[in-house]
Amino acid sequence: MRQTRFSLALPLAILVIMTAFPMSATAEDEPVHKVILGLIEQAYIEDLDISLDAKLDTGAVSASLSAYDVETFKRGGEDWVRFRLGSEGDDAEQRELPLDHKVRIRRRLADIDDDAKTYTRRPVVRLMVCIGERQVPMRVNLTDRRNFSYALLIGAEGLTDLRSLIDPSEEKTAGTPECGMTLGEATDEE
Repeated sequence: MRQTRFSLALPLAILVIMTAFPMSATAEDEPVHKVILGLIEQAYIEDLDISLDAKLDTGAVSASLSAYDVETFKRGGEDWVRFRLGSEGDDAEQRELPLDHKVRIRRRLADIDDDAKTYTRRPVVRLMVCIGERQVPMRVNLTDRRNFSYALLIGAEGLTDLRSLIDPSEEKTAGTPECGMTLGEATDEE
């Protein structure tokens, strides 16, 4: 029996479509679809009970939150960090969170003097960050971003966890954070 090109192409096309677009996810699986977000989105940080505009930056690896008067201390034998949010002005209340770890961040070449280190050490905390319907636990480093336009920067790690694609020509495509779907887990791995 001779098959035509059409009869061979149809099953192949159906197979390609089925693998590219899964029909359903089990309860244990996370949703597989990606969401398109703009360069700037409104974010809600549950642990701090604040909403603020965040810059989504695929060129950055990690997330950074504007904080000043940052100091680490011990509480019950555990490491904690105390800080003021850089988005709330000079009279910002002190916040305290458990310290996850400290990270070394490479400094920009323009910021390095001849005798200066090529990196800075920043405290990292775990925060539940929500954009649109999606919320994810993120490791966020604390640094003074008061000279930047946005107090929160979300890098590639957080964007991957949010399962997002970024369209830099758009802003606030996700709308007001609703936080209905939790994705990912911040593990103890670095």
